[in-house]
Amino acid sequence: MHLPTFPRSMAAVRHVQTAFGGYDHRPACPEGGIYEMINGSAADSPLFATRPGRTLSYPSTGQPNGLFAAGDGLLWCAGTALYHNGEAVPGCTLTDTAKVFAELGGTVLIWPDKIWFRPADGTFGSAEPSWTGTVTLGSSDDTGDAGRANVLQADGAGTRFRVGDAVTLSGFGDARNNGTYILRGIDGAKLIFDPDTFVRAGTVSGVTITRRVPDAQHACSYGNRLWACAHDTVWCTKLGDPLSWFWYEADENGAVATAAWSVDVGAPGDFSGCAATGSGVVFLKPEGLWRLYGTRPDNFQLVASAALGAEQSSGRTLVTAAETLYYLSPAGPARTAGGRPTRIGDTLGRTLSDGAAGTDGTRWYLSARDEKNAWHLFAYDTRSGLWSREDDFHARAFARRGGALYAQDASGVWRFGTGSTAQMQSLLETGDFVSGSPDCKRLLRVQLRLEAEAGTSITAAVQYDSDGQWHTLAAVTAGAKRSVNLPVLPRRCDHFRLRLTGTGAWRLLSLTRTETAAGPQH
Repeated sequence: MHLPTFPRSMAAVRHVQTAFGGYDHRPACPEGGIYEMINGSAADSPLFATRPGRTLSYPSTGQPNGLFAAGDGLLWCAGTALYHNGEAVPGCTLTDTAKVFAELGGTVLIWPDKIWFRPADGTFGSAEPSWTGTVTLGSSDDTGDAGRANVLQADGAGTRFRVGDAVTLSGFGDARNNGTYILRGIDGAKLIFDPDTFVRAGTVSGVTITRRVPDAQHACSYGNRLWACAHDTVWCTKLGDPLSWFWYEADENGAVATAAWSVDVGAPGDFSGCAATGSGVVFLKPEGLWRLYGTRPDNFQLVASAALGAEQSSGRTLVTAAETLYYLSPAGPARTAGGRPTRIGDTLGRTLSDGAAGTDGTRWYLSARDEKNAWHLFAYDTRSGLWSREDDFHARAFARRGGALYAQDASGVWRFGTGSTAQMQSLLETGDFVSGSPDCKRLLRVQLRLEAEAGTSITAAVQYDSDGQWHTLAAVTAGAKRSVNLPVLPRRCDHFRLRLTGTGAWRLLSLTRTETAAGPQH
């Protein structure tokens, strides 16, 4: 006779989780990790918390083309207009394209338009002025070579240039007169150069005079100079002069300490970004990185390393925070503190491009598009090394002013860290709970300890064995710190995961689950 075998009584086991890791969207997200997140933050690590609010400080007036912090003010381009602290700069019309900004000594340069703007007084002008017309060559010193000249009579040209400018002349029939020269003086319509600079040619029409600015694709400020790069070339300005890019003159001692400088790196591909760090300037291509060494043009050198470069369309992600340079590489987010760059974004579980980034001093915010053309705003906490995902915010540019972080998207300029979160939707979805056991188990109880603002509502759900069905456990409204017991219909499963959705601001202090192994039954 066969007697029935009854299930063994299995003791219930409580698992208490008080530390919640950052965002980990990999298929192998660890037990208790956060596989999916909406509007979360790692700022309160090891707890999970919803992010702070955002405020639309300046609504959009056109296509978002760039944002820049200049001194204690904000500059941005929307459509064809330039705005300074919310006011359009009168008479300043730009092309409706993405901008590159760099500032030196209170003067901001804006590419590709090549204009300068001074926030202190609201003035602006062309950084690359040009004049074309008829010139007459003469001499201011009759003791020089009779066949040579150093003065150009050019009506209307004198008001466009400065004494000391390196100007480029073109259009002379005698090619010996074409070239770049230092403008030594301006006397009305007379432009005065070094003695015997030109071959006498009388009056010549169709001559063009230009103070050139490179066609920069990326730019930054370091060491009292502006730096720029494009394609295969790096430039810097004359010391202290944001408008002088081709002034290569040595002083009376032959030194070139204050001169401008340029170099071709001789590597294939275009530069994808540049940034100033605490130790110098870094220039990047997708497959490599160049660091600047030296203190003046006669000892400047760029040293290349075959390291993680910057993703080609993500030059706006280069940001220095906590003395470390962060950027989006072709292999994902990366950082370097002067040594070899390392990847830091493997847990994001996505291939990203077209990024823009900024920092509030402790967090590096990255807005980028994934391989499915979906946009994400991630935040990397530099203190804990944890990621969080906020939402689908598509930032075109970031800027930090007065300790506050701003971002520009299609709707305008936003300030981070302010504003109501009462209606903010949030989500936390854990990875699979397996508890290291291959046996089936029963989930008996889930207990949450929460801290929430008044009126915040939270719904908890469970999914068994990756079947795609979410079963609601409870929906609660919490107005203070409290524990919430969630009833669970016991069910045999190999694994399960939990999902919390909320409206409003809240923090998860602990998550306790009670389960029991469910061995085979006969």
